[in-house]
Amino acid sequence: MTINDPWGLTGRSVVVMGAGGGGIGTAIARHLGAAGASIVAVDIDADKLAVCTDALTAEGVDHLGLLADGRDREAVTDVVEQATRLAPLHGSVHVAGGMWPPQWAPFASDDPAFDDVMDLNFGATVNTVRAVGRKLVEEGRTGALVNIATTSAINGMPFGSAYAAAKAAVLSLTRSLAVEWGPRGIRVNAVAPGSIATPKSASTRKPGDTDGDDLLVIPMRRRGTSDDIARGVLFMISEMSAYVTGQLLCIDGGTSVRPTYNDRDELPVFVHNEELRARLARW
Repeated sequence: MTINDPWGLTGRSVVVMGAGGGGIGTAIARHLGAAGASIVAVDIDADKLAVCTDALTAEGVDHLGLLADGRDREAVTDVVEQATRLAPLHGSVHVAGGMWPPQWAPFASDDPAFDDVMDLNFGATVNTVRAVGRKLVEEGRTGALVNIATTSAINGMPFGSAYAAAKAAVLSLTRSLAVEWGPRGIRVNAVAPGSIATPKSASTRKPGDTDGDDLLVIPMRRRGTSDDIARGVLFMISEMSAYVTGQLLCIDGGTSVRPTYNDRDELPVFVHNEELRARLARW
């Protein structure tokens, strides 16, 4: 890293798993590319991948677009091998994951989708960090890996326990590898998005739906954007965070630290004295 290259990413390749679709993965790829990294954009869907690669091409970013399923260990290993041909490997960002409406279910229902959600969100992450970490160790290179988690991993998710559990496992893996690989100069961190407006989240809304009162549970009173997440990832994977490893960065507008007993005015529900409430509300 130098003053002229504060990110320390120029001439290095970064694998972005789940880069397609125009959401968080695409924003991450674009921000890392703008910072000088060569991007290996990976997605399971050709049309979604093209959204990312077209953007990278338009912005003049050195990149390679690959189709691969993160749950396929051999496919991920091949992705990493191709990344090293693009430019010396620096690390990865594992974005691919999620849970779809049909997979929401009470835990007691013994829904078979539980294993599928775990495999997509935790199993695929394991494959990515193992392949990237192994290659860095083999080549004797330092580097950085960032795993996308969720705030649900630290506070629970009723009817989505598989997703919360899988991401909690991602956090534990992140911390363990940070200690195991730290002596080799390989950093491993995680970013936990809160409520983020993406093309995927928009698809679950009815026409005309707005956030409305939903924003009242977010201290910053807005939903996050894909760019908000990408900026945090850029910090974590770059040399700007050279002494940071094993950490979780929550990018959630403050929801993870908001007291559950606060009302819509951000005052404790047990504060009934009107004079006190008025005085606090005037600040």
